[in-house]
Amino acid sequence: MKKSKKLIAALLASLMVLSTAACSDGETQSSSSQQSGTNSSAAGETSSVETSDTGEEGTYDTHVDLSWYKEGITGHEINYDGDAFGQFWQDKFNVTIDLTAATMDGSDWTERLRIWINSGDMPDVAHWAFNYGELADYAAQDAVYRFPDDWKERWPNVAKTQSYVPGAAVAEEKLGGTYVLFRTIFANHRPSERLSYHALLYMRKDWMEACGVEIKETYSPSELVEIAEKFRDQDPGGLGSQLVPISIITYDMLKLYFPPPMDGYYKDENGQFQFAPADERTLESLKKYQNLYTSGLLDPEFYTLTRYEGTEKFYIGGTAGIVLDDGMGYMIQSRIGDGLQKNLGLDPDEVLHIAQLVGEDGKYHYREDMNFYGSIIFSPNLTDEEFERAMDILDFCSTEEGQEIINMGFEGEDWELDENGEYVSLLPNEITGNASSILGSKYPSADVFFGGIICADDFQFVTPNYTKETRDIISHFYELRDELSDETTLLPREYDYEFYSSRAKTQAGMDLSEEYAQLILKDGDLETNWKNWVDEKMQLVQPFLDELNQQ
Repeated sequence: MKKSKKLIAALLASLMVLSTAACSDGETQSSSSQQSGTNSSAAGETSSVETSDTGEEGTYDTHVDLSWYKEGITGHEINYDGDAFGQFWQDKFNVTIDLTAATMDGSDWTERLRIWINSGDMPDVAHWAFNYGELADYAAQDAVYRFPDDWKERWPNVAKTQSYVPGAAVAEEKLGGTYVLFRTIFANHRPSERLSYHALLYMRKDWMEACGVEIKETYSPSELVEIAEKFRDQDPGGLGSQLVPISIITYDMLKLYFPPPMDGYYKDENGQFQFAPADERTLESLKKYQNLYTSGLLDPEFYTLTRYEGTEKFYIGGTAGIVLDDGMGYMIQSRIGDGLQKNLGLDPDEVLHIAQLVGEDGKYHYREDMNFYGSIIFSPNLTDEEFERAMDILDFCSTEEGQEIINMGFEGEDWELDENGEYVSLLPNEITGNASSILGSKYPSADVFFGGIICADDFQFVTPNYTKETRDIISHFYELRDELSDETTLLPREYDYEFYSSRAKTQAGMDLSEEYAQLILKDGDLETNWKNWVDEKMQLVQPFLDELNQQ
């Protein structure tokens, strides 16, 4: 466990035991292919790493210990001294990174960090799910680090990543300074002008063919119900009582029946915010949701399933016919494609169909993506030297060279450029052992990487560690969603709501995925239960609506 001098001083002053650790990154890309990819990183986007010690690139006289907290990397040993990948980061920046891993579940990842922040014991660097209201409170209490005003000049590569996230400027303006870094999804390889959410349908193609279902690239909720009914009635997989026609967790059920603006707050034709769950259309969606469950088409355990467990019934258990999950390369190729083959002995080319969920009108419905997943915040107890070292690391991670190392390893050893300037992988062709990525099969520390500021989504379009087919699938569906949407279906973000902080908003907060699930599971008449629920919620919601519409 790492304790800085400043933290030790705080411990002695408060007579409290400090218990912080840090964590690493599980977003390395996984694959079993050595296909080449186009190297489309823009030239001239890198900058040398400045230092606070010597002014020489990559040279630091003073050793720094940093505790680092990161979600999504559980299940692996954390040892940065054990291989060349982990040692590279420690040697280059003369740093020891003490990692603490969290699961993706909010009750672990978010809640642990909230406790640490409120007690003044947060790690030096922490990945955070981001909640503007909480950030405003933390900033007001000096509970998180406030960046120096000139930080963008000092770390231009990090600053550039933030320029791709509209919410970064909104947060900075509202808070009067920078308190958070947003983990940018797309920076160098933006797939479309308007960004959509990448969720895709994964369907058993062999079952569809056996049941006479048309194979196409889009399906509406009503079409999925018809397909699920055929799976249930004909049981093409011969699974009997184990068959699960549709397996979707509560969080993703919002995408199926409650697309924006029915997911929360929205502006009406008069520019006034309204509470969507109180709309009659929500009741109609709840009826469909409940019928899907009571008819035996939806997994009877859907409301107990945690992240990935619904989809695992597709590629591990082999009992699910339709799932809805992420459309990133790691899901398409590593979890679903490789999983079907490794766990069930099935050829994904024969049994897997990937499609896009659309509305009953054939259009894609959602909100434009905010272009960030989570964020990074820093302890207010950091010394200037510790903060600068952490930022130097993140700035290098944001360069072209840093992105190549993070995603592919070392040039000349793990990858090279061919005569056309395309990336070619030199890594072994199969994932080995317990590694979750092909890079991790050679460097285990890559599977617990502490994480940069650019998410792996960005590099997935060019990495040679995904097949060209996988990369083409990802690109195709981003383009398709753009084609199937307009400003009335792919709605703009409501920053007036999302980046608004007040006591009334906090009191009105709720997890609609859980609330809706409880409503459709509750005994009694659904419409009566819904009306009672709306009346109860509006007691807290109406003061917030009044406040929001008066700003």
